Amino acid sequence: MSSLLRHNDGTSATPAIANIPAPQPEDYDWVLVSGFIVILTQVGFAFIGAGSVRYKNSQSVVIKVFLGLFLTVLIWWLFGYGFSFGNDFQTKFMGGTKLAGAKWEATAFGNDYTNFVFRASGAAVGTAILAGAAAERMTFLGWSIFSVLYSGFIYAGLTHWTLAAGWLSTLGFKDFSGAGVVFFAAGVAGLILTVLLKPRKARFDNGATLDFNRHSPLYIGFGSLLVLAGWLFYNGGVVSQGAKSQYIQGLVAVNTLIAGATGGFFSFVIRHFQYGTSNLAALSRGVICGLVAVSAAADDMKPWTAFLYGVIAALIYSFLAKVMPAAHIDDPAEVVSVYLGSGFVGIVLSALFDTKAGAFYGFGSKLLGHQLLGLLIIFAWVTFFTLIILLAFKGFGILRIDAETENVGIDKAQCLGEAIVFANQVDEMPLIQQTELGNLRSSQLGSGLRSAFK
Repeated sequence: MSSLLRHNDGTSATPAIANIPAPQPEDYDWVLVSGFIVILTQVGFAFIGAGSVRYKNSQSVVIKVFLGLFLTVLIWWLFGYGFSFGNDFQTKFMGGTKLAGAKWEATAFGNDYTNFVFRASGAAVGTAILAGAAAERMTFLGWSIFSVLYSGFIYAGLTHWTLAAGWLSTLGFKDFSGAGVVFFAAGVAGLILTVLLKPRKARFDNGATLDFNRHSPLYIGFGSLLVLAGWLFYNGGVVSQGAKSQYIQGLVAVNTLIAGATGGFFSFVIRHFQYGTSNLAALSRGVICGLVAVSAAADDMKPWTAFLYGVIAALIYSFLAKVMPAAHIDDPAEVVSVYLGSGFVGIVLSALFDTKAGAFYGFGSKLLGHQLLGLLIIFAWVTFFTLIILLAFKGFGILRIDAETENVGIDKAQCLGEAIVFANQVDEMPLIQQTELGNLRSSQLGSGLRSAFK
């Protein structure tokens, strides 16, 4: 039984993570490449966001994702990286050095340049998630300012407390790659954001729940596959000592794949039993649910535990995906259902199945207390500052788009047209009057000609 529950790297009964050596120069190359790949997940998040909304707003979501990426990189260079990984002068609260690249070093004991690329790309993931919560309703100005404040301060603080061995990790909170500080936090901020933005016009009018069809489930599927591939590098890059710790690298990859695959499959099956349909969106979002959950402890579990994480994450997602519309909370990209729910699941389950401190392994409930306290602190920190920021936006009138823009669609109103413009919508219009089509009424021309482009 012990062989089933404990790690075994072929050399020692001690969990391999305890014997990981210091990073070597070749390991920094691995982390740097991982950062490059994680940046590419932005394409996946852009696909997911564009596919989750109505066609008339799909381009605007992609703009928000890319704006969030670029602004996150800039604010992290100026402040975020220093707040996260700078010297905190023994306060363990927030760093105060290494701002704007000052005194960055590349030595045998650390490489700020490589670490910045990897950690900034991770911060941008959280911002991309929130672009889904802001979809179809938030102004570009409000979104840009919020992206800077969230990634450069709210998230940077959480990073220092946990991923940079700050005060929360000192208390005993454990989070391998960010199930709590990245994804649960983004889910909390997404909940506050989508509630304050209020539902899209007519979404819940007269007590009814209207079905605002997603623009493209195909985009959601393609995007989720890109995110899955990038997530392997995201979780793998956290284990920076790859050259000397092949066992842990392989274990993290296996657990990440199994949890993602399990979450996708069971979400698909559950949705089929709920509604009798085969739902690509549920299949795709379920994959991400499993990835979020396993990120709490991908380095310290057996593959069968990763399977369990995926199953429970799928159950929680399926439940929240049904409850949110019933509660009249309009969440087009299902940010709350996917990230808040799965992040919570991952952190709580790690308290049970951590091989060095989990209750399932005979260590009692101490870690569970630490994990629940950590989640409460993350919730309070994110909620407090997100509320202040968004209420200020509302007061200045930069939170939500105006009614006319919402009716027409952000793409037409502010982005020079819809996401896809066919040549005959503009170029061939003068030719119509010279043909027999010019004698037909516009209603007889069908959807091939769109009045917005006349």
